[in-house]
Amino acid sequence: MTIHLPTEVETSIEAVVQSGRFSTVDDAMTDAARLLLRTITHEQPRPQPPLLGSMRDAVDDRDEIVREAMKRRRERAWQTIPVA
Repeated sequence: MTIHLPTEVETSIEAVVQSGRFSTVDDAMTDAARLLLRTITHEQPRPQPPLLGSMRDAVDDRDEIVREAMKRRRERAWQTIPVA
């Protein structure tokens, strides 16, 4: 496997190896990959936004959202732009 890293990342990894923390760049990258995989597998799944088509089926929810938005708009009369 060949990877390409930004210069500053590559330089930082090489410095860590030179400090004696790892024997080789391969050892450092193996540790980094394991940490990444561990983080990904323990990460909570991100909630997906509802699909636009799903709102078509949720008529009651959509109507409630519109009612609430209109109510808030009326409460904020100072934001209303005068119409001629």
